[in-house]
Amino acid sequence: MGKDKFEFARIASSEEVAEYLSSLAAGLKRGEVSLESGKRTLHLTPSADLKLELKVRDRDDKGKLAVEIVWKQRLATKAVDLRVEAGPRSDAP
Repeated sequence: MGKDKFEFARIASSEEVAEYLSSLAAGLKRGEVSLESGKRTLHLTPSADLKLELKVRDRDDKGKLAVEIVWKQRLATKAVDLRVEAGPRSDAP
């Protein structure tokens, strides 16, 4: 699978930022997140196991909260991909 990148930045109110984060949280719970800005769209299917990293910096004149969510891609496994067989039991030495 190739690399795909999506970047977005804007000045927004705390209510707008909270709405973005709520939508992101809802998508993570569903296992599908779609990002769209202008003509650019990116669909993500994060795995069930996510790594969450928070970095916070608070200074007198500026604060910063960085959220990073990382996952490994799920492998699409189908029932037909697995075949298990057992031969006849042999009691002979």
